[in-house]
Amino acid sequence: MKTRGVPDFLLLLLTALLVGFGITMVLSSSSIYALTSFTSSGCKQCGGDELFFVKRQAMWLLLGIFAMLVTMNIPFSFYKKNYLLIMLVCFLSLFLVLIPGIGTDIQGARSWFSFGSANLQPAEFAKLGLILYLAAIVSKKGAGIRDLKKGLMPPLVVTGVFFGLIVAQPDMGTAAILLGSAIVVLICGGARLSHLFMIGFPVTTLAVFAYVMKKDHAWNRLTSFLDPLSDPLGTGYHIKQSLIAIAHGGLTGTGFGKSIQKYLYLPEAHTDFIFAIISEEFGFIGTSLFLLVYLLFLLRGIHICLKVQDTFASLAGIGIVGMIGIQAFINIGGVTSFIPLTGVTLPFISYGGSSLLVILISTGILLSVSREVSRQKVIEQGQKQLYANR
Repeated sequence: MKTRGVPDFLLLLLTALLVGFGITMVLSSSSIYALTSFTSSGCKQCGGDELFFVKRQAMWLLLGIFAMLVTMNIPFSFYKKNYLLIMLVCFLSLFLVLIPGIGTDIQGARSWFSFGSANLQPAEFAKLGLILYLAAIVSKKGAGIRDLKKGLMPPLVVTGVFFGLIVAQPDMGTAAILLGSAIVVLICGGARLSHLFMIGFPVTTLAVFAYVMKKDHAWNRLTSFLDPLSDPLGTGYHIKQSLIAIAHGGLTGTGFGKSIQKYLYLPEAHTDFIFAIISEEFGFIGTSLFLLVYLLFLLRGIHICLKVQDTFASLAGIGIVGMIGIQAFINIGGVTSFIPLTGVTLPFISYGGSSLLVILISTGILLSVSREVSRQKVIEQGQKQLYANR
């Protein structure tokens, strides 16, 4: 009977801390918006229920925890064998969502499948699907990935197709995360940096230019990032209110639930700008502790990926860690005006069912990899014991 290792306890604990804090912050940041805005607009679904968003997020959280437990108990070899099928399903979903009548347009982007009152964003699943595909391809090619034509070009073409389909929605934030995660896998797999730069830079530049030309607000976001106070009631409004929230938090914060900016001053307080509410309510000290938990999660994930002996498991795990880290950086960087806003959620924390579900599924796969690390230790200890008894 094959030995199965145990999942990494520290990674499980850090995940529980993050999702627990996340649902708590969705409660704090969304209650006023749900109670006032939805009542005034006559929303029949929520009827002025201040717990409207928390209830919906809790349902996604329960589904995500179940999915994480399932993926955690599936051997990583399953994903290694079925990577092509997973990739094709993700590609098909990205293609179908662009078709009018199938995909749903929300806030100017056709990025969703609607099922009654629930919306599913296929681009979120595509990020994970591409990571598994690249991990499998790179682990098979080995040192051959350093060859541009036969090694690197095929996975780059697939990455470019995924990237282009997401940009076409348009969703530049998710496309950037997907591209960044792919680059992490390829670099860790041994691809030459010169090849990646030579091909990736002009293609990415062209895609960004096309996106800016297609969406007027994209250029406004760029200019507001450079000088958010140049138009404080227009293009710079979101950033200005976010920075006010962060500054208001000071050293120790206003206290949980006592944010002022969530009283409809800061738009999207429970989604894209939830980090600003965290900063306001918990201050520099509390926010630093929160970021420390984030950092520990990422470092523990990297530790697991370095310990596992299987190349596919290591690359898939590092891709998942890279995806979560890049998404957190893009969200926090946009909220703090360090980089332009792109409208992505903060992993584990922000309101958003598809994002939370994919993050927890990804964490489950990472925990499956940690079980392989544990299994390796059991085998090594058994071999040492057997050698000592001789």
